[in-house]
Amino acid sequence: MSQFNEKENWYVCSIIVQARPEKLSQVKAAILAIPSAEIHGEKSDEGKLVVTLESNRQLALADLMDEIKDIPGVIVVSLISNYLDEK
Repeated sequence: MSQFNEKENWYVCSIIVQARPEKLSQVKAAILAIPSAEIHGEKSDEGKLVVTLESNRQLALADLMDEIKDIPGVIVVSLISNYLDEK
């Protein structure tokens, strides 16, 4: 069952997370602990992850990106795309 009400807007963004390669497993675990986050790809030797975030509030995505930036071992978080499904 979807966590979103069908009458609410739905926001999703795609980000690249650059982390220290030696901290990548801890960074991945912290990201996966965020209920709306999914990891879709990784380049382990470079510490890069492709991540999507979802929310019914656009500002929540910015908050989630800030949360990921604060994970120990994360160097930078880059927004790649942002999508809005209006109801």
